[in-house]
Amino acid sequence: MNTLLTNPALRLFGITYLILVLKMVAVGAYTSILRMRRGVYATPEDYNLLGIAAKAIDEDIERARRAHRNDLENILPFFGVGLLYALTDPSLFAARIYFIGYLLARILHSIFYIRQMQPHRTIAFVVAMTLMLIMLVATLIRLA
Repeated sequence: MNTLLTNPALRLFGITYLILVLKMVAVGAYTSILRMRRGVYATPEDYNLLGIAAKAIDEDIERARRAHRNDLENILPFFGVGLLYALTDPSLFAARIYFIGYLLARILHSIFYIRQMQPHRTIAFVVAMTLMLIMLVATLIRLA
């Protein structure tokens, strides 16, 4: 393991990915906190457990839930692409642009999603997706 961590791009990827995981946990926790504060739960059994009637859907909670789901749909593929990219021994400069750029774009995407900020949300999404696709193509070229 120590020899892998001497690769600066791989270390940077590890740090970036762990921060992304923390961000995903934070968005999930935010969703749960909103649910508890507003008494709007995810499933009928939650209401049954508490002995209360189900409430109407809360748009703020649904928005946070969708932001979290979007993270799961996009950050998981980044793990594979970023890891393989880092293992191709890219320049540290390029790795910084791609990894830190992706991290910042995904953080901003969640903020913009929860705060209903368009077109900012879409711009952040496109930036992150573009960076990941560039890494994907570069990795395919290096491996081919």
